[in-house]
Amino acid sequence: MSCWTSVGVNTRIRQTDKASSPVKLPKAKHKITVKVISPVKSESVSSFANTNSYDSLSSIEEHLKVPSMGRRNSTEYLCEKKSRFYLGLPEHVYRVVKFIVEVEKIHHVDVLITLKKIRTDDVYARLADDFEMSVTYIHNIFTRSIPIIAGALQELIFWPSSIEIKKRLPIPFRVRYKNVVSIIDCLEIEIEKPSNPIYQAKTWSDYKKCNTLKFLISSTPDGMITFISGAFGGRASDKEIISQSNFLNE
Repeated sequence: MSCWTSVGVNTRIRQTDKASSPVKLPKAKHKITVKVISPVKSESVSSFANTNSYDSLSSIEEHLKVPSMGRRNSTEYLCEKKSRFYLGLPEHVYRVVKFIVEVEKIHHVDVLITLKKIRTDDVYARLADDFEMSVTYIHNIFTRSIPIIAGALQELIFWPSSIEIKKRLPIPFRVRYKNVVSIIDCLEIEIEKPSNPIYQAKTWSDYKKCNTLKFLISSTPDGMITFISGAFGGRASDKEIISQSNFLNE
């Protein structure tokens, strides 16, 4: 939208020196009216228009819904609508949450709290604010839900047949690495220093210079997780973990 603005300008034209110009200019006072087209922008509209995340009217409407909800309801809403960002789950596999709830008979909020904690590593105090609960209750939900969710998701980890692996082999592997069926790595995670001196020694990692736990993880060339070992102390070598994790028996 634009508007017209009238601007008054007072000018005085002075006669130039006779030696420099043969033309005699009378003294005059003129009022000049200038029309300027000045665009008028609405700040609220332009802020939406300039934001890349709002690609459509429907996404704007969804964004406007959130403030009208309570804090807990808006958190649950965002966890579902932006599950990759908040839970680490792509939107098309959000149904995994419903699967866990149905199989383990666990409240869906407990699943959201646990997955959000794992994904964002947010402090319990902020999670308590988001879900409108006490810090102690959030902590209890997380500690009791971890083994429950792990048990449900364990069924999704399996070793496919070699035919299926080759069928899904990425193009860069098909020429030089067509016989590769597994890629392994020892994942090392820092933990809180144990109070027991024996456990301190077993979990100490010379590589990380802190107390850690190690897990052997295997995946197919296209990224499907096929094996996760039990936890080993950070002191254990990769060779020991491979031999003791029963990976070679798979």
